Amino acid sequence: MERIAIFAALQWECRPVLRHLRRVTRERRAGVALWRGTTTGCEVWLVKTGMGIGRAAAAARAVQATPGFDLIVSTGCAGALLPELMPGDLVVASAIISAGNEHFETHATRRAQLRQAAQRAALRVSDGPVLCSPQVLATVAEKRAAAACGAIAVEMEGAPIAAGAAQAGIPFVSVRVILDTAATALPHMGTVVDPRDGTLNPLALASYLATHPGALPVLLSLQRMRQAAQASLERFFGAWFAA
Repeated sequence: MERIAIFAALQWECRPVLRHLRRVTRERRAGVALWRGTTTGCEVWLVKTGMGIGRAAAAARAVQATPGFDLIVSTGCAGALLPELMPGDLVVASAIISAGNEHFETHATRRAQLRQAAQRAALRVSDGPVLCSPQVLATVAEKRAAAACGAIAVEMEGAPIAAGAAQAGIPFVSVRVILDTAATALPHMGTVVDPRDGTLNPLALASYLATHPGALPVLLSLQRMRQAAQASLERFFGAWFAA
C-alpha cells in the first residue's frame, strides 16, 4: 500500500481531503495535528501545518522524519498572479520558488497524474511555477511585482515542505486552488484570523468591522471565493483518490 503525506495549512483546506478518507484517526506529533486514514490503495497522513513558512517547516520536520513515504503533497489555497486565474481554478506547480529564489522541481509523472485527476473532475487547471512567500501579498501591486519571478500563483507553505521532501529523496507535488484573483486587494485584518488554523476570532472581527465598515463587502466576497475553492478541492481529491 502506498503511503502519502498531504500538508495543508488551515482546517478548511484539510476538510476536502478528510471527506474522502476512511478509518480516520487523529493524533498530535511534536505539537502538529495530523490525521491518518486510508483510501483506495493508499495510506494517507494529512498534516495541518498552520499558516506560514515557519509553521510549515516545523510540521515537515515532525512528519518527514517518519520513514516510508512514497509521495509528499502540498495543498490548500493560493493567490493568483495571472489575471486569467479565477477562484476555484487549480494550479499544479511545476516548481516551488522560495523567497530566496531556490527552485524545487515537482515530480513530472506525479504532476501529470494530478492534472489528469483535475480534468476528470471537470476543473480548470493550469501548470506553472508557484511562489512561496513569507508574507501575505495583500495589494494588487505586490502581486504584480511577485509575478516578475515567473510564478503564476503564490502561497506561504510549499518551500519548506518541498525542501524536506528533496532532502529525504521523496517525490513531491503541489496542487493549489485559487482563492483570490490577481486583481483582489486583501484587507489587513491583524489578529482576526488565527494563523494556526484559519478560524475567525469573533470579537476581533467585530472590532475590525467597527473601525473598517467598508470592509464587509470585501469579506463577504472572500467568503464566496473560499466556498468555490473548497468545493474545487473536494472534487479534485475525490477524483484523485478514486484513481
